[in-house]
Amino acid sequence: MINSLQLEKIKEFAVDIDWNHTFDGKSKGNMHLFRMVNLCKELAEKISKNNCPNLVDLSILEAGSWLHDTNLEINIVGDTLANKIKVKRFLQDIGIASEDILQIIHCIEAHDGRVKAKSIEAQLVHDADTLEKMGPLGVIRETWKRSQLGWTSETIAKHLPEHLNKRKNNLYTEIAKNKAEELSQYLEDFFEMLDVQITR
Repeated sequence: MINSLQLEKIKEFAVDIDWNHTFDGKSKGNMHLFRMVNLCKELAEKISKNNCPNLVDLSILEAGSWLHDTNLEINIVGDTLANKIKVKRFLQDIGIASEDILQIIHCIEAHDGRVKAKSIEAQLVHDADTLEKMGPLGVIRETWKRSQLGWTSETIAKHLPEHLNKRKNNLYTEIAKNKAEELSQYLEDFFEMLDVQITR
């Protein structure tokens, strides 16, 4: 079990990477990680009510959601475990048990869907990240990230609906799937208007 002091250190470590090292510090102040943690807890609470109360290890879930984007310090797209050595060393240094480290690392590696999530905590981190991407701020963030790679507006506009649809189709939990359907209704009109603009 990860204690509250350790979770606070994990939060500080993750936010430092996200704000000061990722994208050369250009994304300082973005609240994606904070929204992720809240969304993960919200999904876990609903799952606990619907199933059994002890199904989700909330400390693993919170740690995994804080750390899920640590690879962005090394690469914007690609290996989700690009920063594994640094993250693992940090977790060892603050006294996290080996089994818990493995669970957290799995949340990180499976968060974007390239690796199948085997634990409920990893599934929730993946689902929360997908739902976050499907919201207005998520669309803006994904657009901004791709622009850092030099993508044009038109290329990003073509990428977004395909990317979000792929992520939506790989959701694990029914709760997230239902929420994604709601978000899809808003995105449908947006992408139709976007398609009209880029084809003029």
